[in-house]
Amino acid sequence: MNHNGFAAILAAVIMSAACETLPESPSVSGGGVVEEGIPVSVSVNLGTSPFSMDTRASDSHTYEVENLIYDIWVIQFNNRGQRIGSEYFPREGLAGQFIENFEVGLVTAMGCTVCLVVNTEDASLHWPDNLPDFQETMFDVKANNELDRTRIPMCGYWKGDVSGNMHELTVLLSRMMARINLVVNNGTGETLGDLEVELGNVPTMAYVYPMVDHEILPETAYLEDSFTDVLPEGLAAGASETFHHYIAPNICGSEEFATTVKITSGDREWNVTLGTNSPDTAERIYTLYANNYYTFTLNLKAE
Repeated sequence: MNHNGFAAILAAVIMSAACETLPESPSVSGGGVVEEGIPVSVSVNLGTSPFSMDTRASDSHTYEVENLIYDIWVIQFNNRGQRIGSEYFPREGLAGQFIENFEVGLVTAMGCTVCLVVNTEDASLHWPDNLPDFQETMFDVKANNELDRTRIPMCGYWKGDVSGNMHELTVLLSRMMARINLVVNNGTGETLGDLEVELGNVPTMAYVYPMVDHEILPETAYLEDSFTDVLPEGLAAGASETFHHYIAPNICGSEEFATTVKITSGDREWNVTLGTNSPDTAERIYTLYANNYYTFTLNLKAE
């Protein structure tokens, strides 16, 4: 029995129109001529932008957990888009502090783009030699359905002149993931036994420089398998249960690759396609943006 028409309410989504919510970090231009190629030590001020949200989900993460920084990649490009430096900071013994300053070695140059990629857990990554290719680089954020996850990949950037008399720069980091909260309400009037909640079309690859608009994700960005949460004891009539998932942003232009939810109990089945607006919207937006909490309230109805 397939119930496609159950109520799916988007409880809260806050997003920037037509783009992911990665705020621009401050840019600096000295207005003079910079002698290029001189090593310089710069203090980097880190900040994290809050998840865009208005959620009523239970058991939500604290900001301190979702802001944890375990390792940092710093990649520098000059005004010709050439990579002129990269360095990995494992932060051994310092992991857990979510906002702090740290020293990094840069090279003096005009019109630089300094990019940060955080929580890769990989010191062997080799970044592209030019900025356009870097902007098309994807990273596996390891999408999962575990609420106790603490290593959330983040990225950020800074633009400006790196000069010999420069002492610090500020980078605002943004998470490369979205969090999906599914609130399942049993409105059938009876207990639903062996309840399974399956999340399909789950992206796990995210762009490390998402300020560039991408129309759709490649098919290789999605997991081959779905996430399935099981309630073997079932869900009592009138009861609710909340499920949490961390996924890469799903940049999709059509329903074909939209993230889906299938709920089954015995021979009963309910289906819904997720998006940033409700299923009855005439022109649906199926994209789920990075650095957002999405709470979907799914009301299961009897036939």
